[in-house]
Amino acid sequence: MSNNIEIVKKLYSEEPALKDMRDYTNKKLKIWENEVVSHFSVKSWILDIGCGMGREAFCLYDRGFRITAIDISEKVIEPAKQFALESKRDIEFLLTDGLDLPFESNTFDVVIMWSQTFGLFYEEENKIHILKECSRVLKSNGILSFSGHDKEFLKAKYSQYLDGKKFFPYADTDCYWKAFTTDEMIDLAQKTGFSVVECKRGIVYKEEDGPILHCVCRK
Repeated sequence: MSNNIEIVKKLYSEEPALKDMRDYTNKKLKIWENEVVSHFSVKSWILDIGCGMGREAFCLYDRGFRITAIDISEKVIEPAKQFALESKRDIEFLLTDGLDLPFESNTFDVVIMWSQTFGLFYEEENKIHILKECSRVLKSNGILSFSGHDKEFLKAKYSQYLDGKKFFPYADTDCYWKAFTTDEMIDLAQKTGFSVVECKRGIVYKEEDGPILHCVCRK
């Protein structure tokens, strides 16, 4: 996994990916994200894995949730911390190794891995590991929400960026996102002991953006 992490960290320390994150920082929650939030209890404590520059964290904080947000890239964590300070949002942003979660068991009400972060864990053993870590830090009956790129949609619309199940949206990098089917996401969640509430395609901001696959599970 260490080589995997270094590849991802390198991408998110370079300007093309950083610019994309800056452009998204002030955007609202996506349509499918808003739908998922309806499953969260009022004032839930949410762990945001792969938070980037904090789009989701800031939006969820403004909805009244308590937020702890983590990422492997100092280049994205530091601007997020600074914006939280300037905007007087009490959000904890932490730099992590990307695989092992530095929290006690049974801590959070909700864990999210949005922005298709789950697809950056390349081998199945690493996907299983992070899902087990999510289960460990969740309270009993806690919610996990994770998303992934839709393999069938990418195959139909963006096949030039797809190598098997590997989606390469950035040129000149070894970094890719694993693409999924809903059945594959359900299988991984169930292998790690989660009960799947729903797993389906969701709209980003408008239909033309194409679908994102997302799962809502309970511990």
